[in-house]
Amino acid sequence: MPHSPTDRADVRDMLVVHEAFRLNYSRLPGVVRAVTSGDAERAAVVADHAQLIEDFLHLHHMGEDELLWPKLLERGGDRLGETVNLLESQHVEIAALLTESSQRLAIWRDQPTKENGEPLARSLERLGALLTEHLGIEEKDVLPIVPEYVTAKEWHALGDHAINALPKNKLPVIFGMLASLADAEVVKLMLSTAPLVPRLLMPVLGPKAYARYARKVFEPVA
Repeated sequence: MPHSPTDRADVRDMLVVHEAFRLNYSRLPGVVRAVTSGDAERAAVVADHAQLIEDFLHLHHMGEDELLWPKLLERGGDRLGETVNLLESQHVEIAALLTESSQRLAIWRDQPTKENGEPLARSLERLGALLTEHLGIEEKDVLPIVPEYVTAKEWHALGDHAINALPKNKLPVIFGMLASLADAEVVKLMLSTAPLVPRLLMPVLGPKAYARYARKVFEPVA
């Protein structure tokens, strides 16, 4: 299914999303372990962040399952079918680990002890390890070929799927997090389908919102 160069998906925004997931899951186990037993206020901050990243990851994978893999199998299954099937199976494994970590997160949030925090940290480590493997396969074997089979409009619909389902009050933080990992051209790409007002305001509000948020979440253990 050939597309003109201007109508092809530009996958650079997904590389930024992947990097955000890798970065957060590399840091979260240590952030959890650093919380002092009984510090419910600090545990709530960390738990809220962990839940936000889990929700974002779940929505990201749901979008791929519903909007990306079917198109690739239909249009390029002879080239990509085996890899897409592997990635789909890994989504199932990752979903199981997300459920496990979410359950342990709820226990730790309610009773933030070292005894409850360590199983959560180990669960997050397992999730991060599988996710790193998964993202590596996707970036090496799938994303370079996606523009041959997916239009720019279809690609933007995939990105909008996750963003539109996140809480609106978290969007400046999410955008700021992604923008902190992207160059100016990719930031422009991420905002290309946004309404005018967010397109104008997010480059100003997002980085400031994320800077404040990151200090609150990460600096106590930096």
